Amino acid sequence: MKKKFRIIKYKPNIKPALKLKNISKAFEGRPILQDLHLSLQPGSINGLLGENGSGKTTLFSLIVGILKADSGEIFAKGGALISDLPIHERCRKFRISYVPQKLSLLSGLSCQDNIRGLCQITMNDNRKIDEICDRLLTEFSLLDVAKVKAGELSGGQAKRLSIARALINDPDIILLDEIFSALSPKIVEAIKKLIMNLQTSRKSLTILISDHIYNHILDLADLVHILSDGYIVKSDKPTNIIKDKISIKAYFGESS
Repeated sequence: MKKKFRIIKYKPNIKPALKLKNISKAFEGRPILQDLHLSLQPGSINGLLGENGSGKTTLFSLIVGILKADSGEIFAKGGALISDLPIHERCRKFRISYVPQKLSLLSGLSCQDNIRGLCQITMNDNRKIDEICDRLLTEFSLLDVAKVKAGELSGGQAKRLSIARALINDPDIILLDEIFSALSPKIVEAIKKLIMNLQTSRKSLTILISDHIYNHILDLADLVHILSDGYIVKSDKPTNIIKDKISIKAYFGESS
């Protein structure tokens, strides 16, 4: 399914929803990210492409606060510095949500209780919790498996539930790490459609999706960012980036 792109105006006076500046991270002396810069515009879908092991998950972990950068700064929501904030403050104050590649569902709880349980951590209003739960189960086509344990869901259902849970706090930024991995082509297309609908229904939501299969990203993204050698070597529209010499050399492969 091809995305029908809407026009997003990148005006210089509009502050990025998320900005990373001079980010570096190494493990046991081995550099993973080096002097990385990345800027995401409000309401845009962004694709992060890189080979396996290029540092995509490390980058996501730095943004959400699971890891701390060795150097550099991260800004959100109009330029507020969040680099030193713990995970819970980034999620609560700056509305950043994360769906990791290894899904963190509570396998022994029902689909419905996976959503309800997270709601109860931050809310006391049972009526509001019921409304959010019903809305997300409906939006993500999970009503028919609401009582099914998360551990018994299909791969596509589990991915939909994970994204639904990430929307409980009505985020401004959502990070989707390898969201298409281990899914059949049919389910991949369904998840793509779901993500497109998120952009339409939540116009202020900024989405960053990582993958190592470029076709998934090119179909969706307003901008594509190529991660290679520890930094973003190119950011551009999908139609431009597949013809860009730097991107071809770093990721797509040399043209024949």
